[in-house]
Order: sequence, then structure tokens, then C-alpha cells
Amino acid sequence: MQPLDIFDWLTKEEWLAILRIGIGLWWLESVRHKDLRDFLGGGSRGWVESLLKEHPLPVFGAFIQRVSLKSQNAWIVTSWLVVLGELSVGISLTFGFLTFIGLIVGILLNLNYLLLAGLKDLGEQGQNAMMILIQVVLFTTSSGNVWGLDSIIF
Repeated sequence: MQPLDIFDWLTKEEWLAILRIGIGLWWLESVRHKDLRDFLGGGSRGWVESLLKEHPLPVFGAFIQRVSLKSQNAWIVTSWLVVLGELSVGISLTFGFLTFIGLIVGILLNLNYLLLAGLKDLGEQGQNAMMILIQVVLFTTSSGNVWGLDSIIF
């Protein structure tokens, strides 16, 4: 069966690859726009603590308090994990390398951001919700096989 050709230009698989690359670049932009020295030094701790005050999901708020905010060192480790996670997802999706793993990590990061912000920043929440939706679609379509390293490796 011939792949669907949209507008006699690209196949649906190629359009999905463009979407995958775009989301990958968005993750890389998320790393690039951070003040990494401040962020990795624990500078965002106050912002996260303010989000957890009267958090709409007390169980999640308590979890973040116990795991990430327990000490300054724990918060610095969390900050590094966030940046490394965003960077690895960005590279994975941009280059179509281990795409399924990159999409799972990306979905988990966006879910964490969605849960962390609760209802305090609905603009940011829309971005996280759309990124989750796009990543779920990409996860179900083998999008790393077109214009990606997955097609060479697997």
C-alpha cells in the first residue's frame, strides 16, 4: 500500500518526523533559555516552594517536599536531573535516536511540570498538555524511523 501523500509534497510519516524534530528542538530551547548557572546552583528552589504552598494535589506536593526539597543538595541534584532530562529528550527527538525512550522521558517531564504548577500558571499548563499530546501521538507512530537514527540502528 502506498503511503498517504499530503499535498503531493510529504508523506504522513515525514510530517510526523517534522513534528518530532520540532518538539525535540523545543526541548533543546527549554535548556538553552535557562540561566544554567543559577538553575543548576539551586536558584529555582524558591519558585518551586511557592508553587507547593496550598498545592491542589497535597500528595504530589508532599512527595516533592520529601524528595527534592529535603536539602539544598537534593535540590541541586533535582535541578541537574531536569536539565539532563530536557537535554537528552531534545537530542533524542531531534535526531530520532532512541525515540521511544526520549518520548517516555519527555512525557514524564511534562507530567511532572503539569502536576507541579497545578492551576497557578494556565498558560504554561497548555504548553505542557500540548507537548504530552504530541509526544503520545509520536510514541504510537514510530516517528524515529523517518529522518532519524532509529532507522539505521533498528
